[in-house]
Order: sequence, then C-alpha cells, then structure tokens
Amino acid sequence: MRTIISFIVTVLVFAVFCPAQERKNEAGFLLGAELIPERSTSSGTALSFSDSVSFSATYARHLTGRRTELLLEFPFAASPSHSLASAQEGTITSLASLYVTPSLRVRFLNARPFSPWVSGGVGYGLYQGSQTLNSGARNPAVFQNTTTVQFGGGVDFRTPLHVFFPISLRLEARDYHTLDTPNFGVGVRGGSQDNVIAAGGFVIHF
Repeated sequence: MRTIISFIVTVLVFAVFCPAQERKNEAGFLLGAELIPERSTSSGTALSFSDSVSFSATYARHLTGRRTELLLEFPFAASPSHSLASAQEGTITSLASLYVTPSLRVRFLNARPFSPWVSGGVGYGLYQGSQTLNSGARNPAVFQNTTTVQFGGGVDFRTPLHVFFPISLRLEARDYHTLDTPNFGVGVRGGSQDNVIAAGGFVIHF
C-alpha cells in the first residue's frame, strides 16, 4: 500500500509542475477485481481462488502519432486479498499478487469522445502466499517471483473535467500471465497462470 501511495504522490507532484501545454504524459488510477481461474493440484484436487479487490496505477508517455497514438506505459497492479480453498492438505490459504509490466499501448480514434486501445508488454510479477498452510504447517516459500506477460485492452472516455489538468475516464481489462509454474504449497498442473484484472477509474493528462 505504501508503494501505491508513493507512486500516486510522485505522479501528482510531477503533473502539477509540468507545463500544461505539453500533455504528453498521463497517469491512470483504477479500482477493480482480479479473477484467477480454478487450478488443479498435481494430484488432481481442485484449488479455488476467491476474487480480490485490485488497485491499479499506470504512467504512460506519448511516443508518436495523433489519431492513432503509440505510448510507452508502465502498468502497476496489486491485489491483496485472494482466499484459497482446497481439500488437499498442504496448500496455502491466501494469496496476494503484484505486477509491474513495461508495455506498448496503441490508442485509436484519439480525438474522439471515446478511444479504444490495446496494450502488450512483459515485466515482473510477485505472489505472496499465507504464512501457514491449511495443514497448520509453516509455509517455507511465502514469496515467489515470476516473469509476467501483460496483454489487454480498454476504452478511454473524454470528459469536460479539468482540475489543474484534463481528466478522462477509463475502463480496461488486462491479463497478467505469469510464465513460471506457481507454488501454492503443493504442485499444480498446467504451468503458467492467467490473472485477469478488470478495472475502471480516471486518467489525468499533463
């Protein structure tokens, strides 16, 4: 949470003191939910995840284009409150996730009231499991780092809102696809994992 607050404060300070006529930067702040599909342990037992609230922040810089725009962006997402249920002993009981994935975004119809876009990139993912397993034993591998591929899309809606800088609204869905086989206390089938975050919020332009 302190990382999220520091990011927001840094972007807002930069936005206030950045020359208004530039408007080549943007910062988005979104709230949503992360959905993780059910997995199977190596023995075939189901491993179910609850949805978690997700906090997302994105900084983007315009690279080129006008009607169709190319941006370099840095999506950040954190989901702190998945619970896990499984009949198999030795699994974790909760999961938090964090992703930072430098990406390229292509936005279409940039001057229109709404602008659809697609994004793709690769970066870093972190899983944090519960301190103890459902058997009561201590979890020997609480943290797991993993390479993460991000791909997704969304729509930006222009608004007349202007508080120091223009503000638009955004709806998006991103899949943070972690490439390494996750460790949830026991082995799982299927290797890599999809982590889908659907979110909405606002974007400031500076």
